[in-house]
Amino acid sequence: MLALWLALLSCQTHAESAMEVRYISDAPRYQEYIEILRTALDKTIPEYGPYVTSHPEAEMNEPRYMADAISGKSVNLVWGSTSVERERTLIPIRIPLGKGLLGYRIGLIRAGEQARFSGVKTRDDLKRFTFGMGPGWGDIAICRHAGLTVWIDPYEKLFKMLTAGRFDFYSRGVNEIFTEFQAFHLSEQGIAVEKDLLLHSIYPFYFFVSPAEPRLASRLKMGLEKMLNDGSFDAIFWKYNQANIERAGLARRHVIELANPALPPDTPLDDHRLWFAPSARRP
Repeated sequence: MLALWLALLSCQTHAESAMEVRYISDAPRYQEYIEILRTALDKTIPEYGPYVTSHPEAEMNEPRYMADAISGKSVNLVWGSTSVERERTLIPIRIPLGKGLLGYRIGLIRAGEQARFSGVKTRDDLKRFTFGMGPGWGDIAICRHAGLTVWIDPYEKLFKMLTAGRFDFYSRGVNEIFTEFQAFHLSEQGIAVEKDLLLHSIYPFYFFVSPAEPRLASRLKMGLEKMLNDGSFDAIFWKYNQANIERAGLARRHVIELANPALPPDTPLDDHRLWFAPSARRP
């Protein structure tokens, strides 16, 4: 009986001492980030001990979960594009998830309208179109800085709003667009992937940790550095993104550069381990 009691006490103590990681969502489109997160946490068990993860049942939009993360009550870890303000209110882990691939954008357009885009060569040419985006997305500031018109609606509505003609170009990351195209059966909704353009901006997408959880931030930084050094970070990147990169045909697309006015000065641009280049190939 004493042995059983001690075993139960040990289990309870173990659970109570485990680091709590409350992230934003378990949605399929986030699986790459979740695998990176769990791998980083696993690799730091010797230094930081066990952990437990959870997420809210109801998915929140980006402004809501970023605000909640400041207090750390419902979520203490989020992911999203960076900005000076976001790095001021949360703890950024400055290792870009997806190696900056989210900054390479191609578009969803209405089927049959490819000819409208095939002659586009400059930022000024883009001003003829309206771009669809979700609330709080970092590329809103990028597009507005370039003088482009932006239509904002919740993520779930944007596909219908594109079909309805509310805007012309739904800008999506190379790592997002083909998965969404298949998952939402977009060809059946009269939507196509634009074939000729590649919009690029420096668009770091980080883990952010609640300021109430500095130990979690230190753990993640250590874990991600370990992953960079042992190759597991790149392995996960190629696992989730190789097929989409090849399918996008980046080399044949015309690139238009868009400046990111919200880019913080501490962005690690000189660390080439962290950034995808269109010429890169899987080792």
